[in-house]
Amino acid sequence: MPPDVRDPLADVLALLRPEAAVAAELRANGRWSLAFDAYPGVKFGVVVDGECQIAVRGRAAQTLRAGDVVLLGGAPPYVMASDMQTPSRSANDFLRGTKKRVARLGSVGEKPIVHIVGARFALDRANAHLLLEALPELVRIPADEAKSLRSVTRLLVEEVRSAQNGRPRALDQLAQLVLTYALRWLDSDGKSLARTGWLRALADARIGAALRHIHSSVERGTSVVELAHVAGMSRTAFAARFKELVGHPPLAYAIQWRMSLAKDALRTTDRAIGELGFTLGYESESAFSMAFRREVGCSPRVYRESFADAARGPRRARREKLVSDGELGMRDRRWTFRGS
Repeated sequence: MPPDVRDPLADVLALLRPEAAVAAELRANGRWSLAFDAYPGVKFGVVVDGECQIAVRGRAAQTLRAGDVVLLGGAPPYVMASDMQTPSRSANDFLRGTKKRVARLGSVGEKPIVHIVGARFALDRANAHLLLEALPELVRIPADEAKSLRSVTRLLVEEVRSAQNGRPRALDQLAQLVLTYALRWLDSDGKSLARTGWLRALADARIGAALRHIHSSVERGTSVVELAHVAGMSRTAFAARFKELVGHPPLAYAIQWRMSLAKDALRTTDRAIGELGFTLGYESESAFSMAFRREVGCSPRVYRESFADAARGPRRARREKLVSDGELGMRDRRWTFRGS
């Protein structure tokens, strides 16, 4: 990919700033079943050894085997179990009551045996829909279909067990890699397992090229004619194919992407609104404000102020708690076992 061409997958992940919490290890023996609550982010699990079943509420169960990776988008309530006939216990209660790095179910020596390492990602809430709306609720990535992903998960498992310096940073980066490789796999080789949206459309050579062009031309803008030329299609055929795969017309997607960038900048920077509008391809602050209001429902200034007001109280309270508890800077706390 030429250096001046943007990568939509990298752009979206950068915007969402996924924050990983690795849920250490679960070792289960005999018959067991854990019911997980819904989670408004992304989860993945790696089956290190053995096998188990997983089922989203209301769906048929799938069998996970050693080496498989499971990815859950906008994780709905689900059950993981040795078998689906075993009564479930709350994963929340069980995992939060676990003080050790390895959570254990059943008695050592009982069979069947399963060993799982899992993680979850919190996403930037304002734009989380960009990824969650594109992901399937649950997808199993077979061990024999993702060799690069298997190499990364092997490193992740090793690091979960490690006590070496730099462990939190290594875990964070490896978890981020697992997420990236899983998203790559999702639409590789025409699998088209993602829902209608930009992630699915990236697997189409022509529409993928148009998406990259949209992301690369935010400041100067583009047109349907120009995008059709990039895709090597007629305007009519391109517009129909783009909407079929992405779920929105080309220029509607371009505007939505601009607004996602705008919302992020308004919340995380102090850039002047007029300057921000110019970098997003608008000729004036009023033109940008009008477009923003039309898409978001309020002006850029009101949007920025609403997030600033909402953040002041919790941020101050959180900092006071960190200082009083002596926790400031202790990032390794993120890598303890988490519940659902």
